[in-house]
Amino acid sequence: MLKTARFLEKSGFRVTYLEVDGNGTVTPSQLKEAITDDTILVSIMLANNETGTILPIKELGVAAHERGVLFHTDAVQAVGKIKVDVQEMDVDLLSIAGHKFGAPKGVGALYIKKGVELEPLIHGGGQEGGFRAGTENVPAIVGLGKAAELAAGTWQGAARVRSLRDRLEAGIRKLVPGARLNGHPVHRLPNTLNLTLPGLRGESIVIAMDHQGIALSSGSACQSGSPEPTHVLIAMGRTAEEAHGSVRFSLAHDTAAKDIDAAVAALGRVLAARDTVRLIPCK
Repeated sequence: MLKTARFLEKSGFRVTYLEVDGNGTVTPSQLKEAITDDTILVSIMLANNETGTILPIKELGVAAHERGVLFHTDAVQAVGKIKVDVQEMDVDLLSIAGHKFGAPKGVGALYIKKGVELEPLIHGGGQEGGFRAGTENVPAIVGLGKAAELAAGTWQGAARVRSLRDRLEAGIRKLVPGARLNGHPVHRLPNTLNLTLPGLRGESIVIAMDHQGIALSSGSACQSGSPEPTHVLIAMGRTAEEAHGSVRFSLAHDTAAKDIDAAVAALGRVLAARDTVRLIPCK
């Protein structure tokens, strides 16, 4: 979304970026203040991919519609994890990516509310309602449809996944008492846990945990020999050091209690060798 907005700025559009609070959310009042008579579109993600924070899309949409502005939400991270109902949220546009809920990679969908007119993404033939010319990838589309059917049942198991996420958080806090949650304490995806572990290097933990057979991600990315902290946590007011010390765990609908216990045990072994998680460089 950010790169698309920056592209639009190069094309002459004026873009307003809303700030987030310490939990990674924005309020309808913020949006109301940002909308001007020239505003034509508001785009806000439903759930953040790094922290899991769920934003109040329905209320934000109302704020946009009160000014006659179209509202789009990026629901890529939310489908299959929580209930996503375009009519309940009353959004004009909603985008999803199939690989996030079990469909083949490279296929997605854009919900367009009846009456909303858009320019085609690719001009030419009349495929996909005239919005995207070119021969359709039928196997991928069928896969997306089937995955969507299955996802409709998956999100109903959110309570079980949430309890496992909380079990993981409790286990990590016993190992690292000063761990700090990144994201909203209540309004967040049931499968996402992002924590800052003071005094530790997130990317080093990722490498060490990989040797233990556990996959997770960190709050910084190794680029050209220099780790850059994630802009998400920086926007939430975290320092670069705190961002570098963050890790993210993602659970699936089939994650079991034994998987959680194995992850906590593996982290315990990694932390027992503290030099490892402190000194492994980002190359």
